[in-house]
Formats: sequence, structure tokens, C-alpha cells
Amino acid sequence: MHIKVMEMVGESPDGWRSAVQSAVSEASKTVNNIVGVEVVNFTANVENGRVVEYKANVKIAHTS
Repeated sequence: MHIKVMEMVGESPDGWRSAVQSAVSEASKTVNNIVGVEVVNFTANVENGRVVEYKANVKIAHTS
């Protein structure tokens, strides 16, 4: 079994957990057999002193 890894950025206005899920959901549209995700970094956009968008840089592992 070969494991491949792809890097993605997920975004969500609802939190970092949703941002990670967004990346996994997007990846699953084109990749089968996702077996894991590694969160590399969390960031956010801020407007007027409030977080308005959460971002998660992730590595998604899948089998080929």
C-alpha cells in the first residue's frame, strides 16, 4: 500500500475544526481513501478586531 500526501488550506467562518473539515471535504471530491490528516498551521483573518475567517493548513494522507 502506498500513501500519498497532498497539502491544502481549508477555510470556514465557524472555527478551525470546520476549516479542517472543509479541506477534507474538498479533497474527498477528487481523492479516494483518505486515511488521515495532519494540521500544519492555524491562521485567521481579522476585521475590526474580530476573527471573521478561520484557516487551517493541512496535509491529507490517502492511499493510491
